[in-house]
Amino acid sequence: MDKPAGRDPALDGARALAIVLVVLTHCASTGLTGPVGTFDWWSSLVWGTLARPSVPLFFLCSGALMLCRDITPRRIFTHNLPRILCAMFAWAFLYRLYWLNEGGGLTPENLLDAAKRTLLLQHEFHFYFLHILLLVYAFLPAVRVFVRAASRRELEYLLALWFVTGILLPLLKNFWPFTLVYQIEARYQMNTAYASIGYALLGCYLRQYGHTVPRKWYALAFAAGLAFSFGGTALFSLRDGALNGMFLEGMSPGPMFMSLGLFGLILTQKRWPAPVVKVTGRLARASFCVYLSHVLFQHLLRGMGIVAGTSPCLLWIPLVCALLLAAGWLAWEVLHRIPLVRTYLV
Repeated sequence: MDKPAGRDPALDGARALAIVLVVLTHCASTGLTGPVGTFDWWSSLVWGTLARPSVPLFFLCSGALMLCRDITPRRIFTHNLPRILCAMFAWAFLYRLYWLNEGGGLTPENLLDAAKRTLLLQHEFHFYFLHILLLVYAFLPAVRVFVRAASRRELEYLLALWFVTGILLPLLKNFWPFTLVYQIEARYQMNTAYASIGYALLGCYLRQYGHTVPRKWYALAFAAGLAFSFGGTALFSLRDGALNGMFLEGMSPGPMFMSLGLFGLILTQKRWPAPVVKVTGRLARASFCVYLSHVLFQHLLRGMGIVAGTSPCLLWIPLVCALLLAAGWLAWEVLHRIPLVRTYLV
């Protein structure tokens, strides 16, 4: 969504990186469905693991931007949420039309059914992020009250609770002895949607206090998260003979530490060359449109025989990712020049 000048180059850099990693995630996922242990599968796992901080980075950016300034419920419900809702329903219906054109045809009955399904939030798979974002935004004014009144230690205490119940417990529940106490685990575990609020709080904390942490610790956090995600996924997938993705989930320790490390490194970067600021700023502004449209372009490329999971995946995954980013960016360059479209759809 378009914003005026006076932008923060660090947050623009984080958003630009986040959208690149989102597209890379969806490209790598096509190769991860192949036979485990092949060169293409290992290549896809490398790209897929590197891409996992994608959605957490978006939530970190939202928290750093929204929670570090005064925000009222009126602003959320009259400005932010209506724009997200308009874009979500319009693009979700567009995806429905695409699938109707591919399958059942654009008959009045099918169009009515598509409209009903759109209103009932039966959307394309990647729209889960928008569904969660609505909840995160609705909570932001209340979280802002806590942030404004809390000390640093109180923020750290809440973040520690979030880490245990929203990040650590969803992974530990799969292992002994936590499998023996599933009843209390089900009551204590924070689900994905509410755990995303923790990422927003972490983003605000890092923007306020992240500069007090040496950069080497952020690099170490990223490296540890990457090793944990890659190693855990490889070990259990080889054991199961099929992809085991529990170490790749956004609400698990590996991607959390990777996103924390990347975000901390970006926030504490002291100098931003002018060409980098220009490119990342532009891509950050286009990121919402790229997110909404890239799966549609992925379907179109697949219809042309261009698939990220084609061998060799080591090359095809980044190549298709670049094509999807370029297509989504170009779509934004056109659409954001249309007044109402710029405000409510991209």
